[in-house]
Amino acid sequence: MSQPNAQRADNDEAAQPGNRPVAKFKYGGIAVDVWPNQTENGTMYNTTITNSYKDEKSGDWKTTSSFSPTDLLVVGELTRQAFTRITELKQQGRAR
Repeated sequence: MSQPNAQRADNDEAAQPGNRPVAKFKYGGIAVDVWPNQTENGTMYNTTITNSYKDEKSGDWKTTSSFSPTDLLVVGELTRQAFTRITELKQQGRAR
């Protein structure tokens, strides 16, 4: 799987509090977003994994958390990339 399809949130977005992911990884309709969660023990990170598709009847774009067997390798690669980024973010937090 090629790296160019992976995307990271801009630094401006990552610095803003609220509900913006600090990193995004996408391939086709599958996306893994990394979200910061401020706790008493520092920043923790959670992920959401979604699959977007176009509804054939309505023509609307929809999102699901279901994946076909052929999607699973993509999910695995994108979650590996997200894990790597979360590890980097945690190390940066310790370096302060």
